Amino acid sequence: MALMTTDTRYTKVAIALHWAIAALILCNLALGFFMEGFEQPLRGFVIQTHISSGITVLLLSIVRIVWRLTHRPPPFAPGTRGWEKGLAHLVHFLLYVAMVLMPLSGWALISANPPPPPPGQIEAAPAPVPGGAAPAAAAPKARRGGPTKLWWVIPWPKIGPIQRMGTTPQGIAEQKLLHDTLVERHMQIAWIIIALLVLHVGGALKHQFVDGQAEFARMGIGRGRRAPR
Repeated sequence: MALMTTDTRYTKVAIALHWAIAALILCNLALGFFMEGFEQPLRGFVIQTHISSGITVLLLSIVRIVWRLTHRPPPFAPGTRGWEKGLAHLVHFLLYVAMVLMPLSGWALISANPPPPPPGQIEAAPAPVPGGAAPAAAAPKARRGGPTKLWWVIPWPKIGPIQRMGTTPQGIAEQKLLHDTLVERHMQIAWIIIALLVLHVGGALKHQFVDGQAEFARMGIGRGRRAPR
C-alpha cells in the first residue's frame, strides 16, 4: 500500500459531499428507471422522492463546485501517468457538468407538466401545433403540475416561463412537445452519468488494486499508511 499522509486525503467537507452526492445519484438512477412501473399511491411517493433527491443533488453539487474552486484537491499519487491525470480531470469535469444538468433538466421537466385547470373548469382541447402537426393529447391527471415540496416540507417553485406555457390551449400543445423533449434529454444525461461513473469507479479500482495506491483512503475509506516522520 502506498504511503498515505494528511496532504493526500481530501478534506472532510469534500469527502462528505462526495459520498452524499454519490448515494443520491445512485438512488435516483434506480428510481428513475423503475418508478413509472409502480402503481399509485406508491408511484406518486417514489416520484416525489426522485424529485427531492434530484434537487438535493443540484444544491449539493453547487456547494461541491464552490468548495472545489476554493480548496486545492490533494495531489495524485506518485507514479500516476500523465494520461491518467488528464483522463481523471476530464471525467471529473464532465461529472460536475452532468450533476448540474441532470437535475436542471428534471426541474424543467416537472415545470413543463401542464397546470391543472381551476376547480369547476372543463379543460379545453389542445390546439394544433404550429406547422400542421396533430394536436397533442391532454396530459393524464397523474402528470398534472401540482405543487412540489422538497422532501415533503419545503415548497419548491416551478420554472415560471416553462410552467406558464400551459395556460392556453395553444401553449399546452407546445408545452407537451417540450416536456417530451426534456424526458429524452433527461434519459440521455442519465446514460452519460452511468458511463462516467463506470470510468470513475474503474479508475479508482485500478489505482487501488493494480497500482497499489491508497486511492480509497484519499476519499475517506480506510487510513492507508501514514508517512514516517
